[in-house]
Amino acid sequence: MLGNGRNQASSCDCRVREAHTYWRTDMQFEINLASYRAAQHELCERIRALKGALGIRWEKPMAAEQRELSRLKVRVTELCALRAFARGRLHLRQAPLNAHADWEAVTYHRGVAERLAPSYGVIATLEKSA
Repeated sequence: MLGNGRNQASSCDCRVREAHTYWRTDMQFEINLASYRAAQHELCERIRALKGALGIRWEKPMAAEQRELSRLKVRVTELCALRAFARGRLHLRQAPLNAHADWEAVTYHRGVAERLAPSYGVIATLEKSA
C-alpha cells in the first residue's frame, strides 16, 4: 500500500509484466556497452551542469542553455531507446507530446537503432525464434 492508501502493483510483479507483452520486440542485438555507457555518462554530466546553471538566478538570457538541455534530454532518451531495443524491449511505448499522429513505438525504436547503432559498434544481430 502506498502513502495515499491505494494499492499498486510493484514494478517487480511478474504477473503484471507477463500480461503486457506489447512492449517486446523480436529484434535483439549487442552493442559496445563501454562506449554506450561512456556516452550516456558524458551526456548526463552535461545535463547536470546545465540544470545547475539554469537552477540559479539568471544573470543573462538562458535560451541557448534551455535549448541545449532539451537536445541533450532527447539524446539520452534515444540512447535509452537504443539499449532497450537491443534487449528486445521498447523504452517509449506512448507517443511523445509533439509526435505525428502516425507515430509507432517499434518504428521509432528501429529508426533510432539504425541511426545510432553504428556509433556504438553493433557486435551481432540476432533474431529471436518465434
